[in-house]
Amino acid sequence: MSCSESTGEVFIKEVRLKDGSLVKIRYIDVDDSLRLLEMYNSLSQDTIYNRFFVFRDKLTLEEAEKMAAISKKDEIALVGVVNRGGDSAIIADARIYIEGDIGEIGIVVHDNWQNKGLGTALVSELIREGIKRGLKRLKIYCLPENRIMIHVGEKLGFKYGVSELGVVRMVLDLPSGKHSE
Repeated sequence: MSCSESTGEVFIKEVRLKDGSLVKIRYIDVDDSLRLLEMYNSLSQDTIYNRFFVFRDKLTLEEAEKMAAISKKDEIALVGVVNRGGDSAIIADARIYIEGDIGEIGIVVHDNWQNKGLGTALVSELIREGIKRGLKRLKIYCLPENRIMIHVGEKLGFKYGVSELGVVRMVLDLPSGKHSE
């Protein structure tokens, strides 16, 4: 892991997407609120629905500030960042919400960057982060029509099932141990 000299932000790695684009994956920083706001407020309603399971209004600055200032004890948050005209733009937000030794993954990739391998790269990094944190299991919940997320989960070894509410539930037991729910 290295620190970016210009901002002090800790980054994990750069990934080359299927279209040749380079995206930096790094930990979220408290100064990312405006970049998060810009990304979330430029998502399609379908993408918002797939992430939050509801249609919602635009994200507020206060909400973006809360999302950027995470509790590192209860959450791991990574962002995908690209350079845009000398500035950086967040194009993806991937998180693990931690409860005990189980983590729930939430991820959104901007519409213009979907189907290029970024979601897979981010979930792979979240798996590594979960193992480092000593989590025993990761879960992903998504809507049945979110074929992209289902594909990513299956590709990375998550076991697939459907909950009583019709929501897809994917589970991955991590090498640190098995946990029954």
